[in-house]
Amino acid sequence: DHYCDANNVCGESCAEIDIQEANQHAWHSTLHSSLDHGGQGVGYGGGTSWDGPRDFGAKEYGPGGRCIDTTRPFQVAASFPTAASGMLAAMEVALVQEGSPCPLKMKIDDYKDMSELSASLAAGMTPVISY
Repeated sequence: DHYCDANNVCGESCAEIDIQEANQHAWHSTLHSSLDHGGQGVGYGGGTSWDGPRDFGAKEYGPGGRCIDTTRPFQVAASFPTAASGMLAAMEVALVQEGSPCPLKMKIDDYKDMSELSASLAAGMTPVISY
């Protein structure tokens, strides 16, 4: 086994796609090239001193949230559409909950290092799920 990520955790940097970094109060989806530690993300949360994305708020996502009530089950869908050239065009993430009037949809389609992510996916980037 060999693990790598954009933060060089095990001594090796590589491109990284974070579909879900979340808890009951925060959600982030982020694209990273091998040298882009911060990456480009979408989502919500992280505390008042953090300057990350704020695509929605606690009224929409969290315990008792209007769109996603995190005390109840919800579904996550991630897609990776490509351009006609085969290059990765975007990462799209949708959070949907039965009975909710408003799914939360996020999209990153302007990441500066999309070509590196495309090459990593074509080379067989392996999904890792952890909690």
